Amino acid sequence: MTVTTPPALRRRGRDLRYLAVEAASWPASMALLVASVLVLPLAVLAGGRTGGSPTLDLVHRLALRAHDAAGRLAADRRTTELPEEAAASLGAPQTRRNLGWLVLHATVVFGLSLLLVALSVAPVLYSLAAPWWWLFPDDAPMSLAFEITSWRRAGATVALGLLYGALAWVLLPWISRRIARGTLGILEPPRSEVLAQRVDALSVSRAAALDAHAAELRRIERELHDGAQNRLVSVVMMLGMARRALESGATNALPLLERAQDAAGDALSGLRTAVHDIYPPVLDELGLGDAASSLTSRSTIPCTLDVSGLRRAPAAVESAAYFVLAEALTNAMKHSGASRIDVSLRTEQGVLEQGVSEGAAEQVLVVEVRDDGHGGAVDDGSGSGLAGIRRRAAAFEGDLQLISPAGGPTMVRVELPCGF
Repeated sequence: MTVTTPPALRRRGRDLRYLAVEAASWPASMALLVASVLVLPLAVLAGGRTGGSPTLDLVHRLALRAHDAAGRLAADRRTTELPEEAAASLGAPQTRRNLGWLVLHATVVFGLSLLLVALSVAPVLYSLAAPWWWLFPDDAPMSLAFEITSWRRAGATVALGLLYGALAWVLLPWISRRIARGTLGILEPPRSEVLAQRVDALSVSRAAALDAHAAELRRIERELHDGAQNRLVSVVMMLGMARRALESGATNALPLLERAQDAAGDALSGLRTAVHDIYPPVLDELGLGDAASSLTSRSTIPCTLDVSGLRRAPAAVESAAYFVLAEALTNAMKHSGASRIDVSLRTEQGVLEQGVSEGAAEQVLVVEVRDDGHGGAVDDGSGSGLAGIRRRAAAFEGDLQLISPAGGPTMVRVELPCGF
């Protein structure tokens, strides 16, 4: 027989665990507060080089833990990530927020958490201990809320413990959520700062999009100039030679026409490839999953494809994912020395920024390419294939993650926000 815990009791148990952890972390917050008071002024005087960064890093780690715990408890409020790069900077806004939270946590949060934990434990302690008052000698009676020297006092002690328990039952969810929301309110950037960061990110994304567009135009120009245009020039030259041969009555015009026909076929094939590279028709006809299947099927290295978690995305995002996959497969085939490539395309839930997105959770299209090659791939931004992938991802405010230790394996992961 399964015993089901009432929802109200489960919620209060979760609140009590949260407050107990906050009270237990008080020694760490108090130690860091003292260290900050002693070390940070010296760091300011020394230009930030005398232990300021390690101290702030520890404060930031403790703040991250508190932020995550508060976010899990305050499930009715959406949270945002805290800036990591600001942790070691004395002048960063996040540093001021972290230090402000540290003062609050070491004083008010600790006191309220300890009080609520004590009120929650009192009913059990008083009810179990008070009936055994008679085991204590008269000159050293049991003392809980007061000395217990009779059954009347024992009953009063149990009643007081039940009163404490009732207070804890009422106050526990209210205070725990006020603490959690206060923690989020202090640690998280204000709306204006989030919007400013968003504007900066959009500016970077726009610049990356323009760079990617310019690079794409140069690539298409090179393909047309070095491919189709040269072949068409050959066609014109061979047709001119065939015309002169016919005018002079020579008998070698037919081979020239056949060569011109072959060159025209090659030029047409080159044009089709260039058009296909601008936007593959297979994306519209079959979707990204089947388009990716056509890419992996042409790989010279055995390749597996997993699209089980893939959903449709805007055409521009699917096109970017297609070319990211094509570039990643080309890099693996040229440089990895791998015997196997595993490709995964899927749609994941993105992280919403507080105060920016208020609708449904944003979707992120993830492209992962793994190979068992020798590793050592480096994204040095010097025009390599990985640099091109990063530009494409940045144009959509996406991200490239490269893991390629010496000896392998290599994993290329690209995240492309879908914008819905």
